[in-house]
Amino acid sequence: MSRLRILAITLLALVGAIAAAACGGDDDDAADDNGGGPATVADGKTLEIKMFDNWFKPADITVKAGTTVTFELPNVGKLPHNMHIASLRGIYRESPWLSEPAGTNGGQTGKLTWGAPAETGVYKFRCDFHEAEMVGTITVE
Repeated sequence: MSRLRILAITLLALVGAIAAAACGGDDDDAADDNGGGPATVADGKTLEIKMFDNWFKPADITVKAGTTVTFELPNVGKLPHNMHIASLRGIYRESPWLSEPAGTNGGQTGKLTWGAPAETGVYKFRCDFHEAEMVGTITVE
């Protein structure tokens, strides 16, 4: 092959790779930061939190102290997941706040109705099946 032909093929491949990267958009299967801010949910309302393999979307939520919210938890992944909210001290075993069913399989939807405590602070949540990487926070203000 001539050098000119190799250069042309290399250049075409490079242009194609750049075009493919530039055309990529927000994908439902990609982690999301909610445009830089947390999702906010009002008293008595429902917020959908998708459970992927292995992250939540959204992973950062804000609620008002003393409000009741319901988290709808569709598992769009293949692995079982749940949502478990820790106590304000960050201890999960102190907390009764666990979604039902405790293990939601792919294609199913779990649910957790949570009465946000009157005490403000940041409450951690996780998936008990993937506790190291599948985490999030709920800010109670």
